Amino acid sequence: MKTQISYKKLDGGSGVTLVNGEISSNLQAKRELANKLSLPAVDQSYDIRGEDIDGRLRHSGIDPESVEHLHISE
Repeated sequence: MKTQISYKKLDGGSGVTLVNGEISSNLQAKRELANKLSLPAVDQSYDIRGEDIDGRLRHSGIDPESVEHLHISE
């Protein structure tokens, strides 16, 4: 199973990436996207896991609200 993650950039562009495995939530999709793209961490407000996924995406030019995931069978 693979998951396709699509997103829009703050400059109006868009992107798509594939990750291995199944994603069950939008937060997980954002986390997988940030890790797949090797986005740097930012020092701002953090969730209970000690990370600011939305800030990490926004800082790298990705609109966090636009992240969507779709399961793809192989």
